[in-house]
Amino acid sequence: MVANVTFSASHEARVARRSHVRHVLATGLAIAALTASAALAQQEEPAAMKHEAHGEVADLPYARGRTFATLDEYLAHLEALGAIDLPWWREIRPGVYERVTSVRNRPREVATRAELMQRYGFTR
Repeated sequence: MVANVTFSASHEARVARRSHVRHVLATGLAIAALTASAALAQQEEPAAMKHEAHGEVADLPYARGRTFATLDEYLAHLEALGAIDLPWWREIRPGVYERVTSVRNRPREVATRAELMQRYGFTR
């Protein structure tokens, strides 16, 4: 009588190869998804912002549904979000700000306080 014999070494190698391919594909998909989400997060801010009835500015980038009465409040909010790797503005000289971001090789972006107020729609 002949027994059905499977060589475990060749069987294990084939299963390991399939598993390895799946891991490589899953890793590639995860990297592609992270790259796409990072690109969306780094898009430029929209120029037009909505003003609420009580003088606060709404629909600001990274505001997360909040409204802000002054540019200083909004800049403080962005700085707090910098802890989770979102872009924010750092004052480098009185009235001059530099955009802080984790994107490498991005051109340096500097703006005056007046430019930021106009960009984000603040009057004070």
